[in-house]
Amino acid sequence: MLRTLLTFALMIKFFFPAPGQDARPQTEAELASWAIERVQRIVAATDELLSGQEPIVDTLASEEGTRILRLWMQDGKAIKLAVSEPDQAGEMSGQSSYYFSEDEMFFASQPFAKFIFMHGKLEYWLDRQWEPTPATPELLDAREAFLYDEVNRYLSWIYRTE
Repeated sequence: MLRTLLTFALMIKFFFPAPGQDARPQTEAELASWAIERVQRIVAATDELLSGQEPIVDTLASEEGTRILRLWMQDGKAIKLAVSEPDQAGEMSGQSSYYFSEDEMFFASQPFAKFIFMHGKLEYWLDRQWEPTPATPELLDAREAFLYDEVNRYLSWIYRTE
């Protein structure tokens, strides 16, 4: 049921414009702003839907320290993965989060950046305030590969025990 509600919320919030807005962005900047706004709404709605649910919790020892992994699932599919991240002092005070729809990552957030994926491809690299960061296609490709490697490592660690 939650999966159906989440999918429906994603469709409404991502594909349909807010009242009074033109559905078709005209420039690259308008398209970026439109996509960012939609993803912000989807992430907020997802977090609200998951706030009352208990995640699967596991730990993963790494060179930086022990990370805490929290995975929210519905019908055997990942919805959100949150991973503790070390700060400058080595304390696990930061967090990375990965959001999924139909087994596809559409958003990742790290302590100093955010990333929007469309159809499995990294499209927007954002700063902490959700402002686009200029990046070359090569840099986007490298970060995309890094994020997929990272999230797959965390998911495979959690799934090993199931």
